[in-house]
Amino acid sequence: MSQGFTSKPVCGGSLAPRQPRDRKQVVRRLLSLLDGIRGACVISDAVVGEVALAAPETAAVLSREIQQARPVVYAVTDAVKALALAYLAAGVVPERRELDALHVAAATCFATDYLVSWNHRHMTRPLKRTQYEAVNRLNGYLQTPFICNPVEACDELRGR
Repeated sequence: MSQGFTSKPVCGGSLAPRQPRDRKQVVRRLLSLLDGIRGACVISDAVVGEVALAAPETAAVLSREIQQARPVVYAVTDAVKALALAYLAAGVVPERRELDALHVAAATCFATDYLVSWNHRHMTRPLKRTQYEAVNRLNGYLQTPFICNPVEACDELRGR
């Protein structure tokens, strides 16, 4: 069975026209590795909503890239919202970063193996990973996705 890789807008903003070429290359490499055998792309409706908020030309680019990845799209459930609020209440994520909390909660509730993001400040730092795990356990989620950046995710996928 393939492992689920969920992402914060498919490492999304990284594919926007304004982003550095090297980041786009890494994200495209990751998406090409998510072939349904090594892994699958999983996103939530929160990602779709976030893309829709972008400028029209950026949203079009991101939507096209997302469609090419053929993601499994899950609805944001009450359980996802409740877990995101638990991260905020515990101070793992500042209130102004509610969408980051929602992405981690969705990855946890969907039981994905990985959450991929370039967001080092609020998501991929080792201390943050530990804090998410603690809140997850307090809320009955015994497995926390491995939160990593796209380079680490590519390394994992190539290692299979």
